[in-house]
Amino acid sequence: MRRWTAMALALVLPVSTLAAELATVPVQRQVLPLERWFDGRVQAVHQSTVSSETSGRVQEILFDVGDSVPAGAVILKLVSTEQQQGYNQAAAALAEARANLDVQSREFSRIEAVYQRQLIAKADYDRAAGSLSTARARVASAEAAVKAAGERLSYTEVKAPYGGVVYARHVELGEAVQPGTPLMSGFDPAGLRVEADLPQAVADALPQNGQRRARVLSDRGDSITPDKLLLFPQADPASGTVRLRLELPPQVVALRPGQFAKVAVVVGERERLLVLATSVVHRSEVTAVYVLGANGPQLRQVRLGHAFGEQVEVLAGLAEGEQVAQDPVAAGIVAASRKPANE
Repeated sequence: MRRWTAMALALVLPVSTLAAELATVPVQRQVLPLERWFDGRVQAVHQSTVSSETSGRVQEILFDVGDSVPAGAVILKLVSTEQQQGYNQAAAALAEARANLDVQSREFSRIEAVYQRQLIAKADYDRAAGSLSTARARVASAEAAVKAAGERLSYTEVKAPYGGVVYARHVELGEAVQPGTPLMSGFDPAGLRVEADLPQAVADALPQNGQRRARVLSDRGDSITPDKLLLFPQADPASGTVRLRLELPPQVVALRPGQFAKVAVVVGERERLLVLATSVVHRSEVTAVYVLGANGPQLRQVRLGHAFGEQVEVLAGLAEGEQVAQDPVAAGIVAASRKPANE
């Protein structure tokens, strides 16, 4: 819209009027943080590989790579014939033990009543009490066997330990697995962190919990301020570097686990020459701005540095106090109108 407005003004206003109407901003120096950049690796706070806890054959795969899995959902099923038979046998043994306990309990009650009338010997009473204790122990053992068999049966339905996204599947349908065989890998995208190795001098200058003294820059150019910053208490004996961990805010979509990201750490302050990013012109491989002088706006090539919000650092090509046109389109129209007709 601003381009069309500038062109329309060029058609109806004299060049001198347009030059006077150009909005400019002075090039100024500002004291800004001095950062050092390090390579970091994005990690998921919750990331794991689910392995088989029993032997069997893959019967059904309910989720695949890229699927979102709610916490506790069944992600894979194994053929449970052997485990089901083991559970049935344990349940039958428990029923038998409980029936025997019932018989021994009634037998002991009769012998105890007779013994209290002193009609049988103490040895007979002791044998009945021992048989009752043995029956109770067998019931307890059978109940433990049923619980163990039920646990083995439950292993045939593999469940997600937490909600997340599947990023790898390690088995195929019909494949035989053993305890410890990796089945699926996943991570929780709601919790991410970045780790980078810092030189000792930089680590010593970085205070604990100084979230504003470090940030993460994604490939898309997004600057992410961490929620928490942690320096590991021990340096790497081989390199002497100190590991820095940055806990990122929830639901960061610009990063993925496993990829690299730049970590900027503030190590001091420095004066920088800044201009508005919108005043910069990019023509092929040339980067320039329109500088307003005595002869009107003139295009001048510049070399840029890092961006700071809506402003960008100028490393070469400008001096402090010079006036730069805010609207390069309007400035270009005025500059073209001032050229001689034979050019």
